[in-house]
Amino acid sequence: MSRTATYEEILATMPEGIEYDVLTVLRDHVGSENAITLPALTCKVFGNCTSTTERQTREAIERLRRKGVAVLSESGKSGRWLAKDQAEKDACVAEMEGRSRNLIQVINALRSAPVPVPTRIKTLPQQTRLWEE
Repeated sequence: MSRTATYEEILATMPEGIEYDVLTVLRDHVGSENAITLPALTCKVFGNCTSTTERQTREAIERLRRKGVAVLSESGKSGRWLAKDQAEKDACVAEMEGRSRNLIQVINALRSAPVPVPTRIKTLPQQTRLWEE
């Protein structure tokens, strides 16, 4: 996946040891009932919360996850936390797997989508009428 120049700059300016700092804060937030919002986590790590520092916090969380640290989140629930048990981790993984299956379906549909979009679309799968003729 290609990244924008702006995003590359955000990554290039990430402070050394940011993953450790994020993990240090998250150690006080174990279990979904103790979740910390992304802005609050960012403020604790950086001392402020801007779009850049929040993006860097997200990147640090992703890096921790790739290293095998169970940093969890849940759709519809604000915040991040460390897994308190296997069941909590399994639920997060199951949700992520569901989102990934949905994303693959969307990607496959986009691959076969006509370009440019037709001016008239009569029917789509699982939808009887989108626009009237």
